[in-house]
Amino acid sequence: MTSAEAKKKLSKITKKIIREELDFYILQNAVSELKQLLETLSNMDLEAEISSKNIALQNGQAIGPKWAGMCLEDLMRTYKFMKGIHEALKTLRIKNPEKPTTILYTGTGPYATLILPFLSLYKPSELQLILLEVNPVSIESLKNILKAFDADEYVKAFYHCDASNFNIPSELDADILLVECMQNALRNEPQVATTYNLLPQLKKETILIPENISLFLSLINLEKKNKYQTATENFKAIDFYENSEAVFKLNKEEVFKNDNEFKKEGFQFPEKESHFSKEQLSNYNMITISTEITIFDTISLKIYESGLTTPLILADLKYDQNIIGAKTQYTLGANPELATQLIRS
Repeated sequence: MTSAEAKKKLSKITKKIIREELDFYILQNAVSELKQLLETLSNMDLEAEISSKNIALQNGQAIGPKWAGMCLEDLMRTYKFMKGIHEALKTLRIKNPEKPTTILYTGTGPYATLILPFLSLYKPSELQLILLEVNPVSIESLKNILKAFDADEYVKAFYHCDASNFNIPSELDADILLVECMQNALRNEPQVATTYNLLPQLKKETILIPENISLFLSLINLEKKNKYQTATENFKAIDFYENSEAVFKLNKEEVFKNDNEFKKEGFQFPEKESHFSKEQLSNYNMITISTEITIFDTISLKIYESGLTTPLILADLKYDQNIIGAKTQYTLGANPELATQLIRS
């Protein structure tokens, strides 16, 4: 396949994914086509043991290239992130059409799936990339893909590094910081540490994508949830969950508020205590940590829309009826997570 043929195919796929009206059948086929195209061009051996190996980092794990590539199959994640990035790009191109929009993309994985499709919509004079990736297998894969698309002119810099402690060279800056190295409940992966490290190194007006990630204690009624997920549009208002106030947020405001303290040795995020009333608890049968993600502007991922927003179950209230709340504290280190301690009456 020539680079011209690859670009033409990528352009068709991209337009299907970011089309205005969501059609799951079209989206699923387009994502499947994209994955097949990128796998072919990458020359990566998905069955090799090294492709499945995670890398332990100071601030979490970098999942293996095989698993990182499979994230593409999370349809709403792929759709919403690409829509959000597209809206951010359009906003910036209108605001400053005379210079290229630069995206710093950390944790590219083997395919750089969230940004690579936009190479078919923008010229190098309109879009530039700074790429950060820690896994050498992913780096080799992505270099093969960029070569196949004859896309070297888009790449301002490509670093093999741990983004959670990477120092951005002073001559580089970015209009968009794209960080997607997370699991549901912001556990195990270095999303928080990476965002806190990179964002303060960039200009104040840099757009952070995702714009906001909030963690909540959530009460869930499983029976209502099942009805919600199988209901027609007329029944989408079924109220199957209830959130506490956010117990942890990751956004520009929080990063800049905590920046000075975060850099000090021994920094800890504050502990929070959340309580539910007996009346609230009587309507639900699970207590969970839930995640909501605002990608850009009004584009967001809600509960159960994606693997990233699938709640993490803490307790079954049918068998543990004395629970009235929980203490929570986001913890950093090799295994980052929202540490929780259930409170019982």
